[in-house]
Amino acid sequence: MKTLRLSLTVLSWTLLTALVPCARAWAAAAQDATITVTPVADVSLMFNTSDYAFGPVDVNTSTNSATALTLINNGQVTVAVDKRITVQSAPTGWTAANTAGLDTYVLYTATSTTRPGLAEFGSATKFGAENHDSALTGPSGTAFLMPPAGAGSSVDLWFKLDLPTAV
Repeated sequence: MKTLRLSLTVLSWTLLTALVPCARAWAAAAQDATITVTPVADVSLMFNTSDYAFGPVDVNTSTNSATALTLINNGQVTVAVDKRITVQSAPTGWTAANTAGLDTYVLYTATSTTRPGLAEFGSATKFGAENHDSALTGPSGTAFLMPPAGAGSSVDLWFKLDLPTAV
């Protein structure tokens, strides 16, 4: 909720009859009033598709997506987008991390207008461990803000996957 604070000055007449007959003076008394507003904005993000399949990939290798997933802001406000792995479902026993290892993989995502090469995914593009929250960035690590619906309101997301070194 946004809060606006307004300061009002209330002036009143005071009759100073004890010292100066018929004299008038201003006495100022400041009073505060608080006005609040709760903006209502449409926040609406969607993907052009709900999944991406890497297909068969050898253990102990890295691969990147051949096509992008497009994230679209249909809302009325600019948004900063975070990324995180919330559920690791298959294969059972695999774990997300910052470094590939035994049954441990690394997933990256970067915003880009063209397909980044494997070496272009920097450390800021890693998802990290399950439920680790980090900003959606470009390959160099620059955070991305999505403008509201209209020109520039979509971004292509590219993925890189480092498979476990052994399973």
